[in-house]
Formats: sequence, C-alpha cells, structure tokens
Amino acid sequence: MKVARGTKPIHIGSLIGPYEVSSVIGSGGMGVVYEAHHDDEWVAVKVLHPQRLDDTRARRRFRDETLAGQLVHHRNVAQTLGDGEIAGVPYLIMERVHGEPLGAQLRRDGAPSLRRAVTLIQQILAGLAALHATGIVHGDVKSDNVLVEHADDGAIRVLLIDLGLAHVQFGDRDEARRSDLEDGLISGTPEYMAPEIISGEGASMSSDLYAVGIVLYELITGSTPFVGGTSNEIARRHLHDEVVPPSLRCDEEVPGSLDRIVLHALAKKPAQRFASAEAFSAALATTLPLVSDASSSRPTLHLSRDTPTLDWSPELGHAR
Repeated sequence: MKVARGTKPIHIGSLIGPYEVSSVIGSGGMGVVYEAHHDDEWVAVKVLHPQRLDDTRARRRFRDETLAGQLVHHRNVAQTLGDGEIAGVPYLIMERVHGEPLGAQLRRDGAPSLRRAVTLIQQILAGLAALHATGIVHGDVKSDNVLVEHADDGAIRVLLIDLGLAHVQFGDRDEARRSDLEDGLISGTPEYMAPEIISGEGASMSSDLYAVGIVLYELITGSTPFVGGTSNEIARRHLHDEVVPPSLRCDEEVPGSLDRIVLHALAKKPAQRFASAEAFSAALATTLPLVSDASSSRPTLHLSRDTPTLDWSPELGHAR
C-alpha cells in the first residue's frame, strides 16, 4: 500500500495495536518517535517517514533496526517489543525509556568526573558486547545515541539506542550492505567514524569500538578529538591526524593508563585496537582505582553540536 507524500498516518489519539498515541518524543531523518500507552503501560513507537516509503535503502534499514532490537535482550540496549504497519507505513514499538541523551548532558553540564566517565563507558560496552555476540554491528555509536536513565535509588542505566544503521551480519542483509559499499555510500556521523569506514570498507565490530573510544574521549575532555570544519575535513583528520592524548586537553589529572586505553581504542588500524568490547571494558576496570570521582568543574567544550547521521560519498584517499 502506498501513502501519499506528506500524509501523516499517525496523529495524537491514533491507535497502534492496543496503544494510544499521546505525544511526539522526537524526530529524525528516518522517522518520527511517538509516546503511546495502553492502561499503565507506556511505550515508544518509531514510524518511518511517509516520504521515505519509496526509498528501498530506508525500508531495509528500518527492517534491520526492527530485527536487531528483537534479537538482543540486554539491559543496556533499548528493547523492541513489536512491529507492524499502519496505513502502509512501517512502525516498531520499543520500551519507553525515561532518560536523557548523553550528548545533551555533555552540552549542558560539561565533562563528568573521570570515574563516572569510565562507568558510563563500561555500560555502553556491555550493551555493545550483547549486540556483537548476536552478530550485530551498531554502526552509529555516539553520545547522542546513548540514553542515561536515573532510578529513584540513584542508580543509572545506560542504553544504546537508534539501531537505524545496525548491520545484521548474516543472510541477504549482509549482501545488501555490500551493495551500499559498491555504490560508494558511507553512512554515519563524521566525528565518530573509524578510518576504515571512511575508506569505504564498511562498519564492523571494531569500528563500533573506535566510536566508543571517541565517546570516552568526549567524556574526559568535553569534546570529540576531531571537530570543526566540514564533514569531509573531519573525516580526513580521522584518516591522517594523530589523536592528541586526552590528558593534554583536560584540566583534571588523567592517569597514564587511561590515556593509553583511549589511544589504543582510537588506533587507525582495526587490528591495533581492542579485540572485543569485553577486552575494552576489562582494561577500563583496571583504571577505576586510579580515577577521581570528584564533581567536574570543567567548562563545556563539547563542539559536536548534535551532528546528524549522514549518507555521503567523500573522496579522501585511504587510511594509512
């Protein structure tokens, strides 16, 4: 079934299965997210933009996002509860998480304490390990795709969200991703993209870990390592510029072991990075006795500015 461009099959008060739509939570290039409820159960409903219905790539990504969310059950990955279509427009139903994007927290409050930074990253890595164990590459790890939920007892839960670029590494979906690469299409957020993605090799588990390294750098210093300029200029710096150790961009004393972990995660070549999310997390565990839990008084230096996920075809040469 086709839906005319510009139509809105979902509006406040619409029913999606048993759930009544109550408000819009957010919107992006691929879809709109609504809050909905049935009795006391609240969920989030993501709907593909009607204008993207004729976009084969967008439809495939939406299917992959649905599949990835249903395959992985872990407290650090937002859960997909169901999916379907309304007026011919695909939707997926997800758990409603009452959290704030980590990127928004950074922009408002600046960098957290080093201990908090490490513990946040360990939860991100736990969610990523669950995805990777199921054969799923996230493909767009960044601070704006991490939600931080606070419980009444003060505990925090960190969740990876937005599996819109998730790469399900089996069957025809893997073949479809290869066709994207053959078309020269690069997808992701420039500040967080590993050199091999920029060189056209595609996202991988190692490139996810590189992106986590960028988020860790951002949590320590208040800024991603390569910022400013056009998307192509940022991408070129990932390929060719050395990363300045975070200790040189931070007023707080950063242990040398944490510097080394960050630089290891941000190695240009995948083989020189951590072999897995578990190995990355284990290395961070050794730094916890060395890092401070004092509240950060550092200014906000975050320069990423809500950088959107992009599709583009740069001409940048190859990683060294």
